[in-house]
Amino acid sequence: MSSSTEICNLALSHLGVSKEIQNLDTDKSQEATACRRFYEASRDEVLEDFPWPFAEKRVSLNLVSENPTTDWLYSYQYPSDTVRINRIPSGIRNDTPSTRIPFKIVHGDSGKLIYTDQKDAESIYTKRVTDVGRYTAKFRMALSFKISGYIAARVTGGDPFKLRKEANASYKMVLEEAQANVLNEQQDEVTPESEFISARD
Repeated sequence: MSSSTEICNLALSHLGVSKEIQNLDTDKSQEATACRRFYEASRDEVLEDFPWPFAEKRVSLNLVSENPTTDWLYSYQYPSDTVRINRIPSGIRNDTPSTRIPFKIVHGDSGKLIYTDQKDAESIYTKRVTDVGRYTAKFRMALSFKISGYIAARVTGGDPFKLRKEANASYKMVLEEAQANVLNEQQDEVTPESEFISARD
């Protein structure tokens, strides 16, 4: 099982740094200090950049008010453990652009709110997952590249070899691979051909 320390050591290895952190929480080295500074922010960024299946959560939203504005019928409380709202389910298994429920995120007096016209709305969102044991291999790799991009200048003496740029490019590549993997692990419902099309065959 991986750990935050191992992820940070992987980030260091991307930069050619051979020194390893023994414990991310207690190590006082420059490398550990740099990783601690960016670890949580990097984790949340990676979670936000892609709807990772392991972090997906579905909940009924708590109604705050009706007719909060002239444009929207309902406002709901933004779930506290949310990194990103992916969608509000319409009740249709395979949503299309025409069936997706519109919504808007705003900041109100009571914190973040979700505006929508959907009554008794639910939300499918990416949850802030801090348990490293739940991370997939692709997520751990993506997080390590994200961290290495942020710490490159500090742990390599100013990043003379432009390793941050390489790390950021590698991060984008891992995200593309993760997206392909997700598509390969699901099967969307196929819409039956119309009688007219079938009759032509």
